[in-house]
Amino acid sequence: MPEKPTNENLQFPRRPGENRNPSCAPNKLPISGLYAEFARKTLPDELRLELHLAEGANYGNALARGLFDAAIKGSIPAAREIREAIEGKANQRPKPVGAESFEVIVTYEQPPLSQMLPADSSDAPHE
Repeated sequence: MPEKPTNENLQFPRRPGENRNPSCAPNKLPISGLYAEFARKTLPDELRLELHLAEGANYGNALARGLFDAAIKGSIPAAREIREAIEGKANQRPKPVGAESFEVIVTYEQPPLSQMLPADSSDAPHE
């Protein structure tokens, strides 16, 4: 008969910031982590009012606003950044699933002209 299972091998949940495997690489990139932290900081009121942002807006909101404003004014790099942030880079997008070719069926509401002409019509002038 198998032995009764024990809880000796179970661990308590990991606390935020705790690394139980110190030999592994950190999950976040250090600079990106700093950018994300700064983006969450509240904007000073002077800058917030200048950008016409709502109370409590942060640097991330200001950056998004600036990027969209630049894209609207015609900045291709800004428009590309927004598109890639939303859709991913072109080579990273999933390819559509399904047939590569398709058939188009056209239905006319009226019969074609050849069926509308009388069968005895010719190019000869009528008398």
